[in-house]
Amino acid sequence: MTTSTHGITPAAHAIGIMLPSSNRVVERVTLAMLAVLSEVDACFTRVPYGGHPADGYDLPPFEAAAVMLSQARVRSICWNATRGAGLGFEPDRRLCGMITERTGLPATTTALATLELLRSLGLERIALLSQGSAAEGERIADRFGAEGITVVTGPTLGITDNFQAALVPPDQLRRLALEAVAAAKPDAVLFWSTNLPGFGLMAELERETGIPTLDSTAIGTLAALRPTGVDLAPLTRFGRMFG
Repeated sequence: MTTSTHGITPAAHAIGIMLPSSNRVVERVTLAMLAVLSEVDACFTRVPYGGHPADGYDLPPFEAAAVMLSQARVRSICWNATRGAGLGFEPDRRLCGMITERTGLPATTTALATLELLRSLGLERIALLSQGSAAEGERIADRFGAEGITVVTGPTLGITDNFQAALVPPDQLRRLALEAVAAAKPDAVLFWSTNLPGFGLMAELERETGIPTLDSTAIGTLAALRPTGVDLAPLTRFGRMFG
């Protein structure tokens, strides 16, 4: 699906977004961001949420999706999903290498883009709010720790069905974020699932807490936008991470 703020006339640039099959948030957040960037379209494709090996990805669906996105002449491709953090980031690096080798396009993932963003902003101590179990949250925290990012608190929602993450009330996320900030005094808050509705909370929470609030879905889309070279200043209305 290709979207454009110009009706049926394609914009000058396009980004390619791959998302999990059970996701209901990535497309909406991406379109909200592109609503203020008239020069860019988004092309979306889904890959299976399940069926991957425990230590990586089932690569054929990703390869097929990447090739199809490249046929729409996108400028970049992003796997807008957070799974790579739990895997230790290296499988995401291999995934991006495969996509670039197959298509010739720059590729990234939400997990890798998050590491880059946190480092560029000097954010070393984060409150990470994730959808899964406490054990999963601890594993993700360990993976970030190995990359030099300390998770000082990691509230989890205990969600086992990825689709259900999209139905979490934003007020619940807001409450958890405020509690985490009060308890742990982090450098930033990070909503860690591209199926959690954290995007719309960023600016409000930043005003309340005085620290950056980061949404993983927006991080992935922002990373996909950078290779287009368009002016991203209009995105600053959504939060500090766009500055």
